[in-house]
Amino acid sequence: MKIFRSGFWTKAFICLIVLFELGLLIYFIYVLSAGFLQSTFALLFLLILFLLNLLTVVVLFNTHSQVDYKLSWLSFICILPVFGLVFYVLFAHKFQTTRQKEFLNRYNMTLKETSKNPLIYTSLERDFPASAKIAHYIENASLSPIYQNSSLEYFSLGDEAFPIMIEELKKAKHYIFLEYFIIHPGLFWDSIEKILIEKAKEGLDIRLLYDDFGSMSTLPIDFASRLKKAGIQCNAFSKIRPFLDIRMNNRDHRKILVIDGHTAFSGGINLADEYINKKSRFGHWKDNAVMVKGKAVEGFTFLFLSNWKASFGVKDAPLFYDYYRPETFIDEIGGFPKSDGYLQPYGDLPYDKYSVGVGVYSSMIMRARKYLYISTPYLILDTQLKAELVQAALSGVAVRLLIPGIPDKKLVYSLTEFNCGELLKAGVRIYKYTPGFVHQKMFISDDEVATCGTINLDYRALYLHMENGLFVVNNSKISSMRDDFLSTLEVSKEMSLEDWKKRRKRCLLKWIFLNFFSPLL
Repeated sequence: MKIFRSGFWTKAFICLIVLFELGLLIYFIYVLSAGFLQSTFALLFLLILFLLNLLTVVVLFNTHSQVDYKLSWLSFICILPVFGLVFYVLFAHKFQTTRQKEFLNRYNMTLKETSKNPLIYTSLERDFPASAKIAHYIENASLSPIYQNSSLEYFSLGDEAFPIMIEELKKAKHYIFLEYFIIHPGLFWDSIEKILIEKAKEGLDIRLLYDDFGSMSTLPIDFASRLKKAGIQCNAFSKIRPFLDIRMNNRDHRKILVIDGHTAFSGGINLADEYINKKSRFGHWKDNAVMVKGKAVEGFTFLFLSNWKASFGVKDAPLFYDYYRPETFIDEIGGFPKSDGYLQPYGDLPYDKYSVGVGVYSSMIMRARKYLYISTPYLILDTQLKAELVQAALSGVAVRLLIPGIPDKKLVYSLTEFNCGELLKAGVRIYKYTPGFVHQKMFISDDEVATCGTINLDYRALYLHMENGLFVVNNSKISSMRDDFLSTLEVSKEMSLEDWKKRRKRCLLKWIFLNFFSPLL
C-alpha cells in the first residue's frame, strides 16, 4: 500500500510535530492573554498590544509587497492581533533575514557570470521596440540576459516532451543538471533515474535539486542518500524540519533540465506520470514544455548553478564557469543554431525587491495591440493585473483566457471562478478546458512575443516562490504556441457572463470570504 511507502511515517511524524508546536504556540498566547486580562495589568497589556499592532502595520506597509497582499495581511493582523502577527512572521513576511541576504548575494554572484551582449539590443530595439523594453526589464531586474544563436522546440503536451527528454539525456557526455518542484516515482522519473545512474557510472557530473515540500508526499525518505550512493549529487531545497520555520514558506517551484550546456528543457511539467498522462488524477493533463539549444541554454545553466551554489555550494571549490558555457561542447551538436528571434531565460526570487513574473506579465498585457492569449491553472489576480487585463480588453485587444475544466484544488478554483466575473464584463473571453486540468502557464501576444514557464497567476507563484520562465521574441515557434492555444479552445467550453452570474448566486458568500484571504493561500 502507498501509505506504507518508505519514509511516509517519518514525514507524517514531522508534520504532526509542526502542528503540535503550532498548537502549543496558540495555547501559550491564549493563556498569556487571558492571564493579563484577568489582572490589573489588563490596560497595560492592551496598550502594548495596540503599539505592537501599530508597529507591525507601519513596517508591513513599508515592505515591497503588492498592495492587495499588504491589505489582506493587515486586516488579518488587526482582526487577530496576536495570532495574525505570528502567522505573518512564520508564513508570509517579505523581510530579508541575514541568511536570505547571504543566499541572494551568492545567487547573484553566480548569475552575474552570464555572458551579456549589448549589441543584441541594437536590432531588437530597431525591429521590436516594445519587446525590447520587456527584455531590458528582465535583464535589469533578474540579471538574465537575452540571447540569439539559439533554437526553440515547443511541445504542446508533456506526452510529447517525454520521449525527447529521454533521447537527449541518453546523449549526455559531460554533465546533467535537474531542478524540479515534484519528483514522483513512475514511468517518467524511473526512466530518467535509470539514465542518470548509468551516466554517473560513466563519470558524468550529475546534479539534482528538488523541492522537499513539493516532493514530500511522493518520495521515500532515503531518496537523496540512495542517489548519492549511485554517484549523483542530490539535494533537497529548504528541507522540511520538525519545527516552525519561516523558510518553509518559500519553495523552489522551478522546472529546469540542462544537458552538457547546449540543450535545456523547461516549461510546466514536473517529473511525475500525470504530467505525461500516464496517470489520471483530474482528467486529461494539458501542459507544455520547451527545448532550447544553443547560446540561450547558458541562461538556464546559470539559473541552476546560482541556486545550487547559493543553497549548497558554500564550502565547495569555486566553479569554473567557462566549462559550463554552451561554447565548450557546442561542436558536439554541430555548432550554434542559426538565430531564430530572441530567447531570454529568466528567474524570479522571493528574497529580492523585484517581482519579475508580475513585471513580465504586466508588460505583455499593457503592450498587446491585437491579441493576448493566456493559459493558467489558477487565476488569483491582484488589483494591478486585473485592472490591466480589463483595460486591455476595453481597449479592443482580443484577450482570451484558458483555465481548467476540472480543478485540482477546489477552494483555489472557486477563487478562479470569482475572478472571471470582472474580466467577462470587460469583454475577456474565458474558456474552461473540459477534458481535464490545464497546468501550462503561457502568455502569447501579436505573433511577436510569448513567455512560458512555471509562474502561475497566484500570489504564491508571483511573490513567494522561486520560479523561472522563458521570454520569446520573434521566434518561429510562437506560431506553434498560438496554434496550440487556439486548438485547445476548440475542445473547451466558453464561459458566459450569464453562467457566471448564476454561479455567483450560489457561491457569493464563499467567494467574498475566500477573496479576502486570497493572498494568504
